Amino acid sequence: MKILSCNAGYLLGYENVLGGYVPPPIGATLGDTITERQAFRRLVSLIERERPDVVSLLEVDRGSHRTITDGQFQTLRDSLQRRGLAYDGDVANKYGDSGLVQSLPFFGQLGNAVLSRANRNRTIVPHYLSAGRKRLVLEVELAADVVLFMVHLSLGTRSRGRQLAELATLIRDRAGGREVVVTGDFNTFAATDELHEFTDQAALELQVPGETVPARPFDDWLVGSRSLDLFCCSPSLDVGRCDVLDVQLSDHRPIVLELDR
Repeated sequence: MKILSCNAGYLLGYENVLGGYVPPPIGATLGDTITERQAFRRLVSLIERERPDVVSLLEVDRGSHRTITDGQFQTLRDSLQRRGLAYDGDVANKYGDSGLVQSLPFFGQLGNAVLSRANRNRTIVPHYLSAGRKRLVLEVELAADVVLFMVHLSLGTRSRGRQLAELATLIRDRAGGREVVVTGDFNTFAATDELHEFTDQAALELQVPGETVPARPFDDWLVGSRSLDLFCCSPSLDVGRCDVLDVQLSDHRPIVLELDR
């Protein structure tokens, strides 16, 4: 079983503006047709090459003014199907079902998505944490005895700590004796050590593929880690591969996990 996890950054690409600390101002505000098409082609080619069973896809545009598509998730799914790759899934707003942020015309179109092989008919359940702005957790049934949780955690250390505590409780409540994989963008700039309490509470082991964001000039002073995209797995799962993929779709590189089962 292969899981591909990718922070697509709304397919806005990656440019080294002010050392990489600032997104391209025009593209981030208005979108960039050429960049989006290039990033989209790289993403399609990546999925076609890796043929994952499940794709955890963070930061996709559901149809705001920035995208040239009617929705990046739907366009990606249809493009893969035209290439003979039958994927299906779902996309959800990353900020919640109600509230000020998600009611805004632009932010209401920003989401996270999951793609899975269409012949598996996997159950997908959205959950929303109570802390932070980016609160969506997508629960995906990988098999009768394995469940995946997709996350994109807060940049703020305090909010992220509350999210991790709540996520551990959610996993214990929802796993129901099944083995667990958690993946996504954990935003662990301070270092992955902050995840130890979470993995202990959720009875998981941390799997670090490697550095997933580019090195920047002042990282030695500002951050303790560039391994932001991670996997956490039940100890009973046999991990055969855990790698960073050399594809720059956004300011994050995708990661892949293969389970020997």
